[in-house]
Amino acid sequence: MSGGYVEDGFGGYINYNHHLDRRSHLQFGVFVGISNDKSLGEDIPYNIFTFNPGYFRKLISSNGRKPITLNIGGGAIVGYEIINNGSNELPSGAIIDAKSQLIYGAFAGLEVEYGINENFSLTLKAVEQYQANSDIGQFYPFAGAGLRYYLF
Repeated sequence: MSGGYVEDGFGGYINYNHHLDRRSHLQFGVFVGISNDKSLGEDIPYNIFTFNPGYFRKLISSNGRKPITLNIGGGAIVGYEIINNGSNELPSGAIIDAKSQLIYGAFAGLEVEYGINENFSLTLKAVEQYQANSDIGQFYPFAGAGLRYYLF
């Protein structure tokens, strides 16, 4: 799990990693972004919920008592964006062109992991999502920190 900054708000990831070998893993993640766009002097809330399946490869790994690893990867995104809580009218009476809808695209990510013990590690995560059909904007960044627990 990790939480952190997204454009104009807060975001969080929950991931499951399935290791293929010592250097690569499949990652299945759920992402939530909660933001406010300030447009024409008004706050327009929007939320993004996506499922992110991807592939990650270990680039660097230190062999020490507290290992540090650097992973890079990417994959697909599919999800839903909710703009202004589903309403196309602002409190001022202005009408929004954008609509809540299904979104799709791709992501690229970078992870740094610091092993605390056999079961836990601290992670830093940076992800850039490309949302091909979003009314909010095509690029949506995330940067955060979290804790990873190893099941096996």
